[in-house]
Amino acid sequence: MKKKILAILTVAVLVLIIPLSCIITGFALPPQYGATYYAELPDMVNRLKTTEGKRIIVVGNSGVAFALRGDLVESELSGYTVCPFGLYGAIGTKTMMDLSKPHIREGDIVILAPEQLSQSLSLYFSGEHVLPSVESDWGLLTNLDYKNSSSIVGNFSAYLGNKFGYWKSGSAPDPEGVYRHDSFDGNCNMVFERPHNVMPDGVDTNSLISYDRAVFSKDFADYVREYCEFITKKGATLLFGFVPVNASAISPDTTAEDIDKFYDYVSEVTGLELLGSPYNYIMEKEWFYDNNVHCNSSGAVVYTRNLVKHLKAYLKDSSETQIEIPEKPQLPDGEIVDGNDADADCFEYSETDGRLTVTGLTQKGRARTELTIPTSFNGKRVTALSASAFSGNTVIERINLQKNIRSIADSSFNGCTSLKRLYVAKGEKPSVCAVYGGLFDGAPNCKIYIESSLLSAYATDYFWARYANLMVAY
Repeated sequence: MKKKILAILTVAVLVLIIPLSCIITGFALPPQYGATYYAELPDMVNRLKTTEGKRIIVVGNSGVAFALRGDLVESELSGYTVCPFGLYGAIGTKTMMDLSKPHIREGDIVILAPEQLSQSLSLYFSGEHVLPSVESDWGLLTNLDYKNSSSIVGNFSAYLGNKFGYWKSGSAPDPEGVYRHDSFDGNCNMVFERPHNVMPDGVDTNSLISYDRAVFSKDFADYVREYCEFITKKGATLLFGFVPVNASAISPDTTAEDIDKFYDYVSEVTGLELLGSPYNYIMEKEWFYDNNVHCNSSGAVVYTRNLVKHLKAYLKDSSETQIEIPEKPQLPDGEIVDGNDADADCFEYSETDGRLTVTGLTQKGRARTELTIPTSFNGKRVTALSASAFSGNTVIERINLQKNIRSIADSSFNGCTSLKRLYVAKGEKPSVCAVYGGLFDGAPNCKIYIESSLLSAYATDYFWARYANLMVAY
């Protein structure tokens, strides 16, 4: 009997010690994501915590990070300090709202400006992306809703494994391009130069914009009301704002009546005063960068100018806005990338503005177990895969991407039950090709094979990070 009790106690101690050791190790290891986009979050919180005087706080997602020029707002609204407080949609709008609460003060003007996407207009929360964002200030976890603790706990083991691996190998993520910590200045304004739209045909067809009222979840609306009540008790004011939307990305069946109804619905369910209307922030594709709500540098000036005009109207400031509209950037024509086009006749294509999208497979292609997406066909660039590209193909086992592919639509591999390997081109930077949440819908057995020197860049990229657990180095 004593032996049995001793055995039970031993197991109980081990059960407690092992997770406790993991937690201690995770907190004790030095931060590994300091060079990445994630690391800007504690800086945003600190700016909110330390700035004094009259403030304009814009809470949201990366649509805020890419579009808001706080310095221009401050130049037009004398005496106000601007605090950008939007970073990454995968963190969740609710997370940003919760993190702002301890630092709201009397007299603040808070603008809630979530992206026009169902994920951003919901109570979505991801512990997977919050953990690397707060690793330099673990105290931020205490400001989050306890209801989200299960996601933090459930993702901690994977986070610890990645962190330990980076620390042990001395290969902490050091991404290239805009998704870096140093893309922001000391006032949390994005300063990385984004000269023009880099999306194929200027639009990301993976993430079309809808003004259906269903994208604004009831739970989120209820939480916005709670957030407003909290802010009002602090002596501050909450307004609802809009972030930029690529006009070419709006669902084709959307009507003006739909947008009007959406405006009325948001006003009704949140009870907030709205700054302008969605129409004011629907902008031409030339003003965007790498997705349908991310402005390029010129687009950020246009957006900020619109926001300033609506803030002045709210503040009854009749002064003329001095921000000048910049010259509209042109979409680059691009050139055909040299590569392997041996399989070009295995695919079917559609053409838009001289660029080709893979829409399906020929009879020859449907019989192949391995295919390389060509760089060109009949002298025209191949730039994207549509949702029907490999649909229903149960034969294909390996697909090789080259440097020309800029976008892969959700469900491109739907029904590809034999697909095991998606190879990314050697030397190819992750931000060049946009992917979203449904990349492997219907392809449950596929892994992503990436050159070892770029593995950490892909694992922390804005688009590819959600597939970090499926990545294999080669």
